[in-house]
Amino acid sequence: MGNLDLILESIIEKGKAEEKEILDTAHNKAEKIISEKTSQAKKEADQILTKANERKKSILANEKVSSKRIARDIGIGAKNQVIDQVIEKLIEELKNMDDESYKKFVLNSLKAYDGISGVLILQYDKKDALDEKDLPKGIKIDEGSVDEGFIIRDKDVEYNNTYTSLIKYNIDDIKKTISDKLFK
Repeated sequence: MGNLDLILESIIEKGKAEEKEILDTAHNKAEKIISEKTSQAKKEADQILTKANERKKSILANEKVSSKRIARDIGIGAKNQVIDQVIEKLIEELKNMDDESYKKFVLNSLKAYDGISGVLILQYDKKDALDEKDLPKGIKIDEGSVDEGFIIRDKDVEYNNTYTSLIKYNIDDIKKTISDKLFK
């Protein structure tokens, strides 16, 4: 082998060494890039999972609150239904009170209208419960009737003392009293 062969062999060996070095460097860079991208992908995946879990917790908390609100509303609705039934029963019992109790109710109610004059329109089935001699001066019994309670007509003004009207006027207090008694 001559000098030329030695030079060629030396160049080939240097080329192979450089090739190996370049391939090793490229391989290391590729592994580093893959490692960095894999790590970055894992971080992003973890962030996505963390956000998804937080969203899941938020949705569950909102659903619990919503469910509690719905349950509360159902409970309130049921209580209101019971209260309304009690009020209906109260009106029916008032309509069916005995004549003596009706007379006391009318006479006690008339005390609030001291000094007025006019006609008294009685409940249709209680017309015999009162005589005009029982009434304050200036009040006369009218021939007409109402379904419940009574009405005082003083010229153009009517004072509605039907049970339904009186209950509607005091409905908030009545509902509170019923609620306090039933749902302590």
